[in-house]
Amino acid sequence: MNSLVEIPLTSFIVSLSGALAPGPLIVTTVRESSYMRSFKPGVFLSLGHALAEAPVTLMLTYGLLNVSKDFYPIVSILGGIFLIAMSILSFLKKANSVEAQGAAQAHGPLTMIALGATISVSNPYWITWWLTIGAAYVSKSLPWGALGIVLFYISHQMGDFAVLGSVSKLMASGARSLGEKGLKILVAVCNIAIIAIGVSFMLEGARIFAS
Repeated sequence: MNSLVEIPLTSFIVSLSGALAPGPLIVTTVRESSYMRSFKPGVFLSLGHALAEAPVTLMLTYGLLNVSKDFYPIVSILGGIFLIAMSILSFLKKANSVEAQGAAQAHGPLTMIALGATISVSNPYWITWWLTIGAAYVSKSLPWGALGIVLFYISHQMGDFAVLGSVSKLMASGARSLGEKGLKILVAVCNIAIIAIGVSFMLEGARIFAS
């Protein structure tokens, strides 16, 4: 039985597991929090992620979202290109120290929010999640009307905020003790990880096109 307690509770748990899974959003949170030595990147990236998911939730609620399977490989390839380009640009930025680089890359709130939304929609797995698990949760919430949908959406976002905010806080605290060399290594590892994710997206999109 789908109750007004069960739906938001399980939605929160599912959101936690999804946010903890290795992916471009959590890796970007680690990188940006290390640069800025602040918890703010996790908050703003989560907000951008939430803003990207609001219209998707509404479209599923009103039955307006019906994405063709042909669209998936296109998103996969374009998303991979975006992630790779973002990381290469980060590699190419020149600075005398991590502190200077962090100051240079201290994005404003609107930029971080836009980055969170862009990373989300460029991830093909995000689209797949919403067309499967997300759609199922919206369907379960519909009998409760607007209240059910709102509770599902808020609980889902709370999971993302909890994970990304905590990761951001931990990285901001840890960055102070890593030293300049340690931070450079961490940032490089994050950029390499994002490039690897981008390549995997592109390869999967190409495989689907070829099949």
